Amino acid sequence: MRPALALVALVLAGGAAPALADDAPIGTAPAEPVTEPTSTEAAKPAAPKQAAAIEPITTTETVGVTTAEPAKGLEAGGVAFELHGYARMPLSATATPREPYLVDNDYYLSGFAYTRLYEPDWSELFLSAKKGNYKAEFGLFASLYSDYASARLENQLGIAQASVSAQDFLDQKGLSVQLGVFWDRFGYVEPYDTYMFGRTHQGGVKVAYDLPIGGRIQAGIGIHQAQLQQNLGLTPVAHVAANFPVGKDVSVGAYVLRSWTRDQRQLSPIQDGTMYVAGTDARYKLPHARGSVYAAFSYYHMDKVLYLAPALEVMHSTGGRGLTENFLGTDASDDGSGHMYNLAVDAPVSITDKIGVRAFGMASWVRSPQRDEMDPLINRDRRMYLKWGLEPSYKILPKLAVSARFDRVILDLYDAENSFRVLSPKVSFPLDTWGEIFFMYSHYWYGDKVHLRSGQVPLETMPDANVFKLQAQVRC
Repeated sequence: MRPALALVALVLAGGAAPALADDAPIGTAPAEPVTEPTSTEAAKPAAPKQAAAIEPITTTETVGVTTAEPAKGLEAGGVAFELHGYARMPLSATATPREPYLVDNDYYLSGFAYTRLYEPDWSELFLSAKKGNYKAEFGLFASLYSDYASARLENQLGIAQASVSAQDFLDQKGLSVQLGVFWDRFGYVEPYDTYMFGRTHQGGVKVAYDLPIGGRIQAGIGIHQAQLQQNLGLTPVAHVAANFPVGKDVSVGAYVLRSWTRDQRQLSPIQDGTMYVAGTDARYKLPHARGSVYAAFSYYHMDKVLYLAPALEVMHSTGGRGLTENFLGTDASDDGSGHMYNLAVDAPVSITDKIGVRAFGMASWVRSPQRDEMDPLINRDRRMYLKWGLEPSYKILPKLAVSARFDRVILDLYDAENSFRVLSPKVSFPLDTWGEIFFMYSHYWYGDKVHLRSGQVPLETMPDANVFKLQAQVRC
């Protein structure tokens, strides 16, 4: 927790931090995405759970992401230094007590089953130095705090990002350029902490232009280095995205991304692979600032994506290998070839000042060469994934709220036993605009075909039905 304490101390020196909005513009994502490590990649950040209250704030908008303005920092020699970030500190256990065995708590390995109810710990700090229209920013990420756990090198990411950006570039108002190692995030769905169009992990450049009529267009290109030990070639990623207001309360967006590798080498099995992502989304702000409704549709075309490095993260899958393992199948999918059609809806609504409800859902239809008419667990073709949820909430006191989230997760619509339900009552203590402390209990109902992943917990096959969590999270 030391990074979080340092973050709080420095931001306090510069001023109060703003609250985050649940009704951010189309395609938005919070300032701090996050995750836990996979078999093929170190941990990357995933976004924290938002409070039910809907509070408008001042934001800095780019296509696909809305970031809270950092508090004013320290100034020296005409340079403004700012620090902002996020820390999440969960403690989860069963009644035994021991760490829970779950199928929905690993950001990448759970795939479509991920619900973000039991996220891992995570901290991220962004330090920036700004002078005039130019800003240098550095991101430091870490997970599995080493003071209470065994340190794992892949979770201590150090300086994971560094970039320089320029506003009103070449004295052209509204034109901005960013160069370095940074991410772009498109089509964020907060209840499941995932991206419909993608989150990029790249070193590259981005050019954006704020339109005089409102909205923004941007384009960028970058690369992710090869990971030859994993048979992943050097992978470029390019994107074009646009966001436009339509009337007073509606905004729409359009996205096209391409990721590919042509990094064939002698004595290496790496083959040429290509992935295209295209889609659109829209957000409607409800009257009287009562919330919003967000909907997104995306399409993925994949050709031998097994060899793509993790330049593009979509649907809880990092790179082409993640998509192959989670959706297309590793047995007979022609090295990760196929198509996916995805739909998501998220509607956080304030009914009164004290009563709120959030409805959300997601569906994916997969076409894959891996077909098996006899065994639904092996078959990945014409497979429909569906999950939805509902979370009513009630503010008892200004500093005390209760809620209950229900999740229904179906991993194959044509195989009813491959599904589960979760009910999660929660007591929350908001920390002004900083975050919250909460206690949550979850009870799971599993279908007969839901089991732990192979090798997930030695000598264990069944996930736990009852789990408790105490968590603190802070955002500045």
